[in-house]
This record gives sequence, C-alpha cells and structure tokens, in this order.
Amino acid sequence: MAKKKVNDKVNVTDERKNGFLEALERTGGIIAPACQNCGISRQTFYHWRDTDAAFATRVQDIIEAQVDYVESQLMSRIAAGDTTATIFYLKTRGKSRGWTEKQPPVVEINTHRSEETPTVVDVDANMEVKKRIKGKKDYIIKLLKKEGKYTAELSMQVTITAQLLVQTDMLAESVMAMGSNIIDVEYSREGNERKSVNPMVKLYNETAEKAQRALRALGMNVDAKERKTDNDSFSEFMKEFGRDDD
Repeated sequence: MAKKKVNDKVNVTDERKNGFLEALERTGGIIAPACQNCGISRQTFYHWRDTDAAFATRVQDIIEAQVDYVESQLMSRIAAGDTTATIFYLKTRGKSRGWTEKQPPVVEINTHRSEETPTVVDVDANMEVKKRIKGKKDYIIKLLKKEGKYTAELSMQVTITAQLLVQTDMLAESVMAMGSNIIDVEYSREGNERKSVNPMVKLYNETAEKAQRALRALGMNVDAKERKTDNDSFSEFMKEFGRDDD
C-alpha cells in the first residue's frame, strides 16, 4: 500500500509538471504567468528544474522555440525593409564585422584650474569595477540558490547588495592605504588640538552598515537573521534594507 501511495504521488507530480510545460508554451516561455496559471510557486518550478533533468530540458526547449519565433519575426521585419530592425540585427549579430557602437574615452575638463587640462577617465578601471560587481553578484546568487532562497525577482536586490559590497571593499582598500592617517588633527589659533575621524573612514563605516543591512534584507549571514517573508518584491527588500537594528 505504501508503494502505491508513492507511485500515486509521483504520477500527480508528473501531471503537474506536464501541465506547467503546456502553460509555459501558451505564455511564450514566460515563467511567472505559467506558474500562476498552474497554481504553483516559482520555488516549486525551480525545484523541479534543478532536480529533474528531463523537465529542465523541456523547459529550455520551449524557451528556445520562443526565441526562434521572435527571431523569425525580426527577420520578417527586416525583409519588409524595416531599417530599425536591420540596424538592431547588425548591432547584435554583426559585431565581428564592425557593426557596433564603441564608447570613446571619456574626457573631463577640470574647470578649477587656470588652464583647462583634459583628464582622461580610466575606462579600464571602470570595467574592473563592473567586473568586481558581477563577481559579487554571481557569488551572492550562488549562496542564495544553495540555501533555496533565490528567485528571479531578487535580481535588482542582489545587484544593489553587490554594488554596496564592492564599494565597501574599495573604501576599505583606500582606508588601509592611509595607514595611520585615519584621524585628522586640527589646531585652533589658541593652539588647542582637535581630533576627528577622517571623512574617508566615516564613508567606509556608513557604506559597510548599508551593505550589512542589504545582506540582512536578503536573509544572509549578518547575525543569522533571515528574511521572514516569502515576498521577493523590490519594495519589501527596500523596507528591510532601511530597517534599523533593534
């Protein structure tokens, strides 16, 4: 009898998966409405996808079929003489032939000098920062997936958290480079000494606190405090992000 119950449960799950796949085809490969139509959560979908290779393959096939359809529509527009569609195609598929808009070096003018001296912004440095942010984002997503907490709706929240973490790292590097100069000392006309924390250190502390709040809002590490809501909306994240510690 127990074996029959297990088989019945498996059959019901397979039927629900098939129902979802049919709904996914009707929604053009868009997951959220397919889940809604079938009455399942996104977490259930991700669980099926991560634990059932055959199911994951069928999902990918449906999404690829939708991409094929959209590409065919684009080609139809190109054949009809649509210039915008033609330019879009060349910018995405013709990059190797030079069809791309390359960003020239950004030049800033320092108007505080007596002579206007052009200063070329370090584009490579900006690219390095973006690379570090992407690395942090990928790592956060990996940890959230490992704990079964990640959904696509968290993308913006994860991006903000990754940016804050990279800012914190960069500020920490600057503070460490300052050595013992983290305290500013000023003297009044009377010779009185006044000490204050360097603004860079203050900025680091503020950014580090924001990064911790962002991590906490995602339900990660800090004080082992996790999100107590299944709502993955951006507004819910910002509410948790801005909440002061008790």
